Amino acid sequence: MLMDHKFLSNIENYKIDEDPGPFSKNNEFIYYTEKDGIVYKGFKVLEKNSNKAGIAHGGTHIAFADGIMGYTAWKTHKLPCLTAKLSGNYLAPAPLGSWVYGFAEITRATKSIIFMKCNLYINDSLIFNADGIFKILKNHGTKDPS
Repeated sequence: MLMDHKFLSNIENYKIDEDPGPFSKNNEFIYYTEKDGIVYKGFKVLEKNSNKAGIAHGGTHIAFADGIMGYTAWKTHKLPCLTAKLSGNYLAPAPLGSWVYGFAEITRATKSIIFMKCNLYINDSLIFNADGIFKILKNHGTKDPS
């Protein structure tokens, strides 16, 4: 997939989610854009997302990726999903003040489980990737759970 990193690296090209979930709101994981049918989400690394070294805490990356994957699963299937397994690979740090963006894609789906992967970037550099398994929750409505 050919990505327009110049477009995606610019916070001006993102909208602010007017109704984020509490976790996303508290961590300011509130920016999104859509390009070529793919939803991208982004956040600026703030002090509250960082560790003492002045870089995004590892938990920030995995939580952000989890949110992107959950939203992508919901957007595709219109059913809420529960994270069953999540695994991440930290490839490069995200310094304080950095703009981090990413997207998720479904790699396989059954009637009850969705397999996904997610990539996070700064500019055109891949800084984190993750894969996850999500359990589709039936009979729990169709509202976006993120």
